[in-house]
Amino acid sequence: MSWLYLASVIGAGFCMGLVDHRWRLFAFRNARRAAIVLLAGFIFFLVWDLVALEIGVYGRGESPAMTGIELAPHLPLEELFFIVFLTYVTGVLHGLFALLLRQRESVRR
Repeated sequence: MSWLYLASVIGAGFCMGLVDHRWRLFAFRNARRAAIVLLAGFIFFLVWDLVALEIGVYGRGESPAMTGIELAPHLPLEELFFIVFLTYVTGVLHGLFALLLRQRESVRR
């Protein structure tokens, strides 16, 4: 059992949080909206994963870096953290691109 992958996902999420905090791109811009988006994204991707597992599109891969803890057949603990991370990164990137477009627009004027 290893916690390496889970720690990596959590660490990357923390670093993304620092970027978000510094430039107020997503959660630090509007916490309520970010929480709703994170919850909606989490539910969407969790359902996506469960359906894909059920119909056999994919299954759990083996890795010595994973905990080995399964919350359901072929659904590792790390997947839940990855889903949150994926949704958070998407929100931060959206905020970054919106910021860059606003800056570009203000330079044009």
